[in-house]
Amino acid sequence: MKKIILLSLILIPCALLLGVYDDYQSSARARGMGGAFVGVANDVNTIFFNPAGLADLGYEAKVGFAQLNGEKFSEYKTLALGAKLPKWFGTLGVGVRMLDVDFEDTTLLGEQIFSLSHAITLQEDIHSTINFGYNVNYYNLGFDDDDSDDAFGFDLGVTALLHTRTKLGFAITNLGKAKMGFENQIKLPSTMAMGLSYMPYDGVTTSLEVKKDFAESTEFMGGVEARLFEPLYLRFGVHQNPATYSAGATFVVEGISLDYAFTYHSVLNPTHYLNLGYKF
Repeated sequence: MKKIILLSLILIPCALLLGVYDDYQSSARARGMGGAFVGVANDVNTIFFNPAGLADLGYEAKVGFAQLNGEKFSEYKTLALGAKLPKWFGTLGVGVRMLDVDFEDTTLLGEQIFSLSHAITLQEDIHSTINFGYNVNYYNLGFDDDDSDDAFGFDLGVTALLHTRTKLGFAITNLGKAKMGFENQIKLPSTMAMGLSYMPYDGVTTSLEVKKDFAESTEFMGGVEARLFEPLYLRFGVHQNPATYSAGATFVVEGISLDYAFTYHSVLNPTHYLNLGYKF
């Protein structure tokens, strides 16, 4: 009975908090731009937004951490790795996303997504580059009473770079509409996103994106990133539905990057997000 009470008092509010407001942006850099990253897609965390962006990368790794909405009991952790393959075989990536809901020394809820990614360049010339990428995802959901369930899903993505300054992005997550549950199966979220980024000057990137959740509503987001001087980048972004405002910064020294983002919500506590990365 005690365990049931704890689950009711903690897990149900967490489900409302994290599910309704969907605070799962798996990148401090993307979060700092309001989440508008499908059309940017140029670091290894693109695995979580648009896998096609991997095709332009070499060897890169990033780890991330956040306490969603400032709540100590909800820890969100990420890992992304990318490696360029020989010749025309493209780029291979591995991504991990983990959400833990803890009470004292007990993990009441554990949610993991493990992604295997691959991206290739379909066409490249002096005017344009078109990339295609995909993820194979393994979902696992576990509870303290050892009940668990799992599922597989697929993501697809495309990017098109035009005249070196304009990039279009398109991505679909959970294309096969994977489900979880035993007697009452529930479809995992499926989204379609289209993004546009433009670089009016060297070191400045603007981005707009629209994302549709097939089960719910449409989200709009936009952001800007600017390099003030070589080690320092600043970002600002807005996100509609829910309405959030974000800012962030990156410091880069000898291939090591530290990304930070702060997201403000008028109702919930703010979220601080950190990424530590390295380009080999």
